[in-house]
Order: sequence, then C-alpha cells, then structure tokens
Amino acid sequence: MTSLIDKKFTQDEFDRKKEAYFEKFDWNFNPFAQKDPLPDPELLVPHQVEDVQELIDLVTEGDLVSFIVSKIGMGKTTLCKFLDNALPEQEDENIVSVFLHGPSIDSGEQMLRIILERLELRSKEGDVAMEFEQLRNWHQEYSDFTLNIIIDEFPDINKNSLNMVRSLADLEGIVMILNGQENELEDFVKDNAPALYERRRHTLRLEPLSRKELRELVMYRMAWSRGGDYERRIIEPFTEEAIDRLHEKCDGIPRRALKLAGDSVYNMVDSDKMRITPKLVHERDKKVEGDVEPVDQDQEDSHDSESGEEDEEVSEEISEESEEFVEEDVADDGEEEKDSEEEEEGSSPDEDEEGFWSFLPF
Repeated sequence: MTSLIDKKFTQDEFDRKKEAYFEKFDWNFNPFAQKDPLPDPELLVPHQVEDVQELIDLVTEGDLVSFIVSKIGMGKTTLCKFLDNALPEQEDENIVSVFLHGPSIDSGEQMLRIILERLELRSKEGDVAMEFEQLRNWHQEYSDFTLNIIIDEFPDINKNSLNMVRSLADLEGIVMILNGQENELEDFVKDNAPALYERRRHTLRLEPLSRKELRELVMYRMAWSRGGDYERRIIEPFTEEAIDRLHEKCDGIPRRALKLAGDSVYNMVDSDKMRITPKLVHERDKKVEGDVEPVDQDQEDSHDSESGEEDEEVSEEISEESEEFVEEDVADDGEEEKDSEEEEEGSSPDEDEEGFWSFLPF
C-alpha cells in the first residue's frame, strides 16, 4: 500500500487530489473511462437491455445473420465487444465467439486464418481449400457448438473478403453479427452480398438516450466503479441541473456523454468542488473566465487547437479590471446570469470549499 509520504513525493498535485476524490466517493476508477469489454449492457445502453437480450437469445437459437446499426458514437463496437465476451458465458450454451475488425480485413484468406487461430487450429497458409475444410471438420467434431462471428464496421471490409463471408454463412453452426451505420450497412450488403442480406433475421437499432436514460447511465456507471452494486445507485456528485446540461450537450449520444461526464469529474477535482454543477460540464481542456459558457467542441468545429492555445494564453493575461468587466457583461445576459446563480448556489461553503479539504489524507 502506498504511504502518504510516497504519495506526496511521487504523485503530482492533481493525481493526489483525484485519488482523494475517488476514495471519497468509493470509486475504484473513473466511472466514465473507456473499458472493454463491459460486464453489463446497462453500462452502455441501459434503455435497451431487453433488446440486447433478444439478440443474445437469437444467437443462442442459431439464427444466421443479425445487424447492429446506429449513428456514429452510439456504442456499436463497444456492444459487440460485450457480446463477444458475454455469449460464450451463457449457461447451458456452447458458443465460441470471434471478433473481427472489418477495416483490418484485407482478404477472405486472412479472415479464415484469423478464425482458425481463434479456434486454436493450425492454419496452412496458401491452401485456402484445406483451411476451409479444417473449419468444416471442426464443426463436425464439435457439432453441439455454435460459432459466432462478429464483424465490426462491416461496410469498411475489403470487398475481396465478401465471398468468404458468404461461404462462412452457408456453413451449419455459424451465426454472424455485423455492425455499421444504418443506411450504410444495409446498402453495402444489399449491393455487394444480396444473398447475405436475405439471411438477415434481426436488426438491433441503437437509439439516443433520453434525459432520464442518460441519468440512469450515469448512476449505473458510478455504481459499477463502486464495485458493481447496482441496487445502490445515486446521482451524487452530479446535480440534476448538471444532468440537464450533460444531456443538452451530448444530444443523447452515449460516447459523447461518457466523455463529457468524465471531463466533468476532472473539472470538479481541478476546481476543488464537491458537486458537479452545470458550470463544470464542459471539456476539460477548455479554460473559461468568470461565468462565460464553455465552448462546445461539437458546435465550434472551426476552432483548431492553435486558436485554443492562443485563447488560453490571452486569458491568463487578463487583468483583474478586465475580469470585472467580463463579469458585468455576462451578468447582462439572461442565460449566463442563470448559470452564474446556479454556480453560486453550487459553491456554498458548507460542502464545496471546506468539504474538499476535510477529507484529504495529506
């Protein structure tokens, strides 16, 4: 166990503060960090757990081809990695799962070789017919097993691989899960592998999170970090107003919401607060003065990193007199005045100022 002296001299100030905060909230890690595979679908799509279970049931029943579709950032790849890990663990089911990243597949031969290696079969490079026969023999030997092949970002697969995909789909005991953006995936399969499209049995569409569903996701994530006690789900240190701001900024997209929630945690640490208020819901690398609204990267794509660095340098040189002018100017704006009032309420000394220092172990 690391001593307090070791912590003081081997960790920088932010790391020490972060560790103290995590201990305060009983977090074992940042709840919103990207970790694959996830142990539960509630940690990504709490509003579609039943849909995920339906897909799992179809795979165990041996349905041929399923699609997972959504817009960018909805969690297709993360969900597929969860399924790759979860399907072989289904009770009373013999399932072997192979996860393939579509853009990295250059040929059908490469795809077949990877599958054989995952099945711990020795491939014979250059003899595709023999390798394919090995796969057929594997199923005959393990006829009670189902081979589940998951292909991530399927529309980006090399078209030279499609003949192999069709051949694999024809084999008994093989099921497939293909993912991609909705229209792109369906159009790609229709145009390039119509027979494969006809074998499709189910399509899971990942939908954006509502405000209520986002709140559930945040609570599930924090309960996961506390050891997985999902019965003890609380919203603290987020305020309800912070959840409103989080949903407003992420548009219900899980990946964006988790990134922004993680940044908000670090903003809380940086500012020595004990609650995450709307003022702290912004990307961590954005420096703001007074009560000025942080810039939303999704709405300001035209601002490159150089201009951001210049803004930071200028902001550091602002005099106290200029800051007072900025605060007066912001107070004239109705929406920013509201944010200012929320921040003043959220930074009451009973918790935010004195509360932080009271639990630091050094």
